[in-house]
Amino acid sequence: MVVMDSTFVGIMLHPKAKIPDDPATQKPVSRVPDRIQKLLQDLTTEQERIVIPTPALTEFLVLAGKDANQYLSEIHSMRSIWVRPFDEMAAVELAAIECLARETGNKRHPVGGDRPWQKVKVDRQIVAIAKGIGAKRIYSDDPDIKKFAEKEGIKVIACWELTLPPSNTPLLDDLEDESPE
Repeated sequence: MVVMDSTFVGIMLHPKAKIPDDPATQKPVSRVPDRIQKLLQDLTTEQERIVIPTPALTEFLVLAGKDANQYLSEIHSMRSIWVRPFDEMAAVELAAIECLARETGNKRHPVGGDRPWQKVKVDRQIVAIAKGIGAKRIYSDDPDIKKFAEKEGIKVIACWELTLPPSNTPLLDDLEDESPE
């Protein structure tokens, strides 16, 4: 099983979703729909189930606004997607994460003291759900989720780290990369 956060769910389901910036270039990640399509094909080949934790689903549905019910129906119609709640196992995992963080003297550890506490809690809930179900990876562009997950031994893959499929028009791709803004 793999976990997707709200950014990946948005990109997967909504073709006009906001494309994140690549931290290396400070520009929007190139060919995101192609990257997501290849990811979905790879996950299908690997017979991996995609898990959307309920806190991430909440974030996505808020962004979806009046179209939330339509997206929820679409999610429920996809056999490879499984929505997982914050359940007893996740609560146990989160308690362990919280206790370890508090032992450092900083309840927000390892992300630092400047993050809003509500964001820290939601990010930890996503990681706790992932850990509780034995997820292999979390797909997220959120650096805080990355810090929490990697501390728990879960690999995090950002949008800009996804493999690009071979292009059907490589010469045009090179021109696109050089175009002025």
